[in-house]
Amino acid sequence: MEDKPELDLLEKRYAAALLAGDQAEAFRVIKDAMERGVNPLVIYTEVITPALVAVGNAWHRGGLNIAAEHLAIQITLQHSAYIRGLARRRKPIGAEAVITAVEGEMHAVGARLIADLFYLEGWDVAYLGQNTPTTDLVEWVRERKPDLVILSLSQRDRIPVAQEAVHTLKSLENAPLVFVGGVGLTDPALRAAIPADLISADPLEAISVANRLMKVREEPKSAADYLAVLGRRVQHLRKERGWSQQELATKAGLDRAYLSTVEKGKQNITIGAAARIAAALDTTLSALIEEEESGRG
Repeated sequence: MEDKPELDLLEKRYAAALLAGDQAEAFRVIKDAMERGVNPLVIYTEVITPALVAVGNAWHRGGLNIAAEHLAIQITLQHSAYIRGLARRRKPIGAEAVITAVEGEMHAVGARLIADLFYLEGWDVAYLGQNTPTTDLVEWVRERKPDLVILSLSQRDRIPVAQEAVHTLKSLENAPLVFVGGVGLTDPALRAAIPADLISADPLEAISVANRLMKVREEPKSAADYLAVLGRRVQHLRKERGWSQQELATKAGLDRAYLSTVEKGKQNITIGAAARIAAALDTTLSALIEEEESGRG
């Protein structure tokens, strides 16, 4: 359950901890968010990312030296690994993304976070890190043939490098989709000069566009398959909230025995009953029938 004031408080706590170099407090913030059931994508985009922006702004103003900035970034990278290890990964979609900072770009934390988000969304991800030479990247992409390449940059002086990389990648036979993102792309005129398939500083937009373009058709599920998935999801979400079957049944206005058979995948549930369960769990109907898998990346 993501409440905006609660997210704002988590972000402020996390930013303050990063600026102070307080590793213990920063970890408490992330642990609190995970234990409260905040969606990992939301933690990345509403807590970690704005806190990193605050760190960057402090550095630009001279209020933070390079050593302190580096510590803040390393703390964040530790926490992204922690989240990645605990979060449920969606079912693999059968598509691969290559994610890297462009040549000469030494700030790669944004690319790392994007890589995590795509991984959690079911993409196979090859994360190359900072300062990947364009020539080597193009050669590697030619051989590996990924579906998507995402280039990250934080400095405006890297835009010509990004332009060259995009042009070369798009000239390949069976060229991949190419997205470009990062805080260095705030000027619309500069953005227009890069011939990428998407230019965006919004990771959720990148995921949405990529998923729409690369959606893989799955074999149709039987009714029994959907009931089994729904039962597992309902039970998981109920236990995640620390509720008994009776508590969920009461909140949804259903009989406990009925709910028990739903969780076992044995009940031919009506749309109305499923909607009541979804509302009680503060989720959507589609989320109840979409299988997720646990994974570590």
